[in-house]
Amino acid sequence: MFAIIDSRSSMQAIKNLRKYVTDVYIFHTDGITDNSISGHPDIFIYQYKNRLVVAPNAPVGLFLFFDSHNITYLKGERDVGYGLHNSVQYNCLSTSEFLFHKSEFTDSTILEINKDKEFIQLPQAYTRCSLVHLCENNYLTSDRGIENVLLKKGFSCFYFNPEQIIIKDHKNGFIGGAIGIFGKRIFFNGKVELHADGRRLKEYLLELDFEIVDLSDKFLYDGGCIFFV
Repeated sequence: MFAIIDSRSSMQAIKNLRKYVTDVYIFHTDGITDNSISGHPDIFIYQYKNRLVVAPNAPVGLFLFFDSHNITYLKGERDVGYGLHNSVQYNCLSTSEFLFHKSEFTDSTILEINKDKEFIQLPQAYTRCSLVHLCENNYLTSDRGIENVLLKKGFSCFYFNPEQIIIKDHKNGFIGGAIGIFGKRIFFNGKVELHADGRRLKEYLLELDFEIVDLSDKFLYDGGCIFFV
C-alpha cells in the first residue's frame, strides 16, 4: 500500500504515515492552481477503490511514482487551473451506487466511468474536500448544504464544524481534506480531539468500528485528503 499527502503537512504527520505504508508520495505543485490547494491531491486525483483518474497536468513525479509501483490510472480530459471552475473537476466522491458532485463541474472521464451510478447533485463543488464516505450509508461532512442533501436522501450524516481546521490562505478548511481512509482505519492529518467536535466524532467512529490514527499532535490540517493506493 502507498500513500499520497500534501507536502505542507507537518513532518510528524508524514513520518507517522510512513509507518503504515510501503512508500509515500509528497504532493506539491507550483504555478498551476491557487496556493491554498496547490498541494492537495484531491484537486488533481479522483479515486474510487483502485480506480484513479488523474489531471493531465498533475506533477510528472506523481506519474513516475504510479508507474514505478505499477499503479494503474486514467488521465482526465481537463487540466487543473486557477479559480473554482478550473480546480474542482476531480474533487468528487463516489460509492458503489452514487457519484456525488455539483453538475457541470465534473471531468468527462469521471462521468463516463461512473455512468451507471446515480448522480447526486450537491451545492458544494469542492465535494471530496467537504464529504467523507465512512461505510454503508454513513457519511461525514463539514458543509451544511451537503448535510441537508444527504439527510433528505435518507443517509446518516455526521456534521463536523469546519472551524479550527487549518488550511493555507483561508480562515478554515474542510474535514474531508484532513482525512484518509483505508478499510476500517481512519487517519487524521492532526489530532482529532483537539477540535471542539473531536471527541464526539471519535465516539461516533468507534461505534462504526473504525480504528482511529492521529498522525500528529497538532490541530487538524486540510491538505486535500490523504490518498491510499
